[in-house]
Amino acid sequence: MNESTTFSYETAFGRLDFSVDSPFWISEIDGASSVDIDIYQNRAAGQVGASISGQSVQGRVLPITGSISDPVEDNRKMLIAAIPPMIPGTFTAHRGGESWFLDVVPEKSPDITPGNGLQFFQMRLFAAYPYWRSQADNNQMLAGLVAMFEFPWDSGGEWWISQFIAGFAYVDNENNVEVPFKVVFEARHIAGYPKLYNVDTGRHIFINKEMEQGERIIVSTIPGERGVTIEAPDGTLSNGFKYLSLDSDLLMQVRPGRNIFDVTAGLNDFNIDTYIHVPEGVRSGI
Repeated sequence: MNESTTFSYETAFGRLDFSVDSPFWISEIDGASSVDIDIYQNRAAGQVGASISGQSVQGRVLPITGSISDPVEDNRKMLIAAIPPMIPGTFTAHRGGESWFLDVVPEKSPDITPGNGLQFFQMRLFAAYPYWRSQADNNQMLAGLVAMFEFPWDSGGEWWISQFIAGFAYVDNENNVEVPFKVVFEARHIAGYPKLYNVDTGRHIFINKEMEQGERIIVSTIPGERGVTIEAPDGTLSNGFKYLSLDSDLLMQVRPGRNIFDVTAGLNDFNIDTYIHVPEGVRSGI
């Protein structure tokens, strides 16, 4: 790899950096820029070619080759300890002021070749969700009460302390792939039964629950975080999956380009603020 690209591997137990300034260096990575796609096809008698009935993107496998420098014995132990089997980690590439990460597990822990002064290692990482993601997050209000009053204040003309927004909301996805998201429903007063509807696809998320003042409901379609969380007014968290309607789609994603959403609620929709959190950077390869 070029010297301007560095990597890090982080678990709940610590972090290991791979760079030209550290004793750990990654010299080669396969599969960082591409993904494998399963294509499902149908053929009929007399048909020329095939009809595509569906597609799915496979998980990403990253074979990695690198080296360990002096003191090799100490650093060898450090590498083995930092990438243990069956422990999830985050593998991050840092380049040009940007950072892109994958949630991974070791498919093969480091295999180290003995040597004096310099040792070489090979390992494989598996990412069930294959797309690289950035840490940046786009937080957008879809519906609710927007504060309008701010300083400096000009008393001349028309002005409002706040304004309620509702109806269709537009969410732009500038990535080249579909992106998972979080939607947050916040109750300013008694309300309930909120629904997020994707106008383009017809998919929706519906929460069959009355909400008390100050309660938040967080629904995530992000792999590894997928589910429903209820946050009580006192900050207590609980699993809210039982309130998710059976026809809700936790595989919903924001498609590339412009997406149209509609937010409604069965009880006092004017008391619910709805926000969508979409990762700003998601790429099929880097």
